[in-house]
Amino acid sequence: MLIQNAHPGFIDWDEFERNQATLKQNLTGFGRDRRGSMPREGVGLLQGRVVCGVCGARMRVRYQVVGNKLEPYYMCTENPVRRAGKPCQSVRGSAIDDAIGSLLPGSVAPAALEVALAVEDEISGRVKQAADQRQNQLVRARYDAELARRRYMSVDPTNRLVADTLEADWNERLRVLDGLQQDNERLQNAGHKLLSSDAQTQIQALAEDFPRVWNDQRVVPVERKRMVALLIEDVTLVKSERVAIHVRFRGGRTTSLEIDKPKPIAQIRKTLPEVVAKVDELLETGSDRQVAEQLNALGYTNWKGEAFTHKKVFIVRTAYRLKSRFERLRERGMLTANELAAQLGVCPTSIHLWGQRGLLRQHRYGNLHRCLYEPVGDVVLVKGQGGRYSSTQPTFIAVPPTTQGAV
Repeated sequence: MLIQNAHPGFIDWDEFERNQATLKQNLTGFGRDRRGSMPREGVGLLQGRVVCGVCGARMRVRYQVVGNKLEPYYMCTENPVRRAGKPCQSVRGSAIDDAIGSLLPGSVAPAALEVALAVEDEISGRVKQAADQRQNQLVRARYDAELARRRYMSVDPTNRLVADTLEADWNERLRVLDGLQQDNERLQNAGHKLLSSDAQTQIQALAEDFPRVWNDQRVVPVERKRMVALLIEDVTLVKSERVAIHVRFRGGRTTSLEIDKPKPIAQIRKTLPEVVAKVDELLETGSDRQVAEQLNALGYTNWKGEAFTHKKVFIVRTAYRLKSRFERLRERGMLTANELAAQLGVCPTSIHLWGQRGLLRQHRYGNLHRCLYEPVGDVVLVKGQGGRYSSTQPTFIAVPPTTQGAV
């Protein structure tokens, strides 16, 4: 049985309870009752305050190097540690920290605090009304106890039955009075914890300074965690199609929000479908180098936000199995220089020379020196003649189709 204030102590009861709460927060072991440990090193904003929405245990923080920087992950280790099973869930923490960081300045905004202070004033008024009612009850109980005392003192002592009844009534009235006095003192101490006018003014000033302090890049992660500890009791995570975040603030207020699950690196590096479709379209009229130039002119970039080069276009084309410019030209019936030279009975060098002069139509692919030629059809080549002062260009004469008439 606990009897408070039975003996004088070095500290009062309220300070003892505060010390016990601080010792409880300093615990770093496992357990559902050991949440909100002291802030430590690391960029994880919610270290010690994340609760698993599956099993209810505290989630721990682990770090992994992603893109040359430490990335926090909130992982539930209750099942692996206690039962050698698989973790309930593991969530990448950067998106969650960003969501909480965006939520906190709004929760400490002047408008939100004005509402909270208005509620505090309403509670103060109700506490005062309750105190007045308790005082009336005390006055009534004192009157009843005094009336019972006078009745007992005025009874004839020889009438033991009446005296015992009046004494029992007097004792009952005194017990009721004592209980009301203890309740009144306890509720008065609780009412003294309400905010004074000076405290309300300081809180309103804090609301204006908090967003500036929170967004200051010079604030180290440990200090941010201390600010979070003053505002948030715990955060419950449930990972499904999206990540549900349930925040419980100091004082009992709660809020919930959802964010998209962090994408794996394979999804992050994936080229957008509209970019792939545009590459497929541009390959009908240009080489990889020309496609890269047109993509940059249209404002397209890769997953890193970098401009396209012919090598990046080649990687996209290979990854999505798009036909190259060469394959598309071959499907349309274009010929190589060797094939066209064999058809016309000349050397490939002549074909390249005639292509440069415009006698044969070229279609570029690859770099600027590779090309295919349109077929010339069923023609007869009339070679030209060169000379010092005059020369004639070769010509292609179409062979008329032969038709056999009726005899």
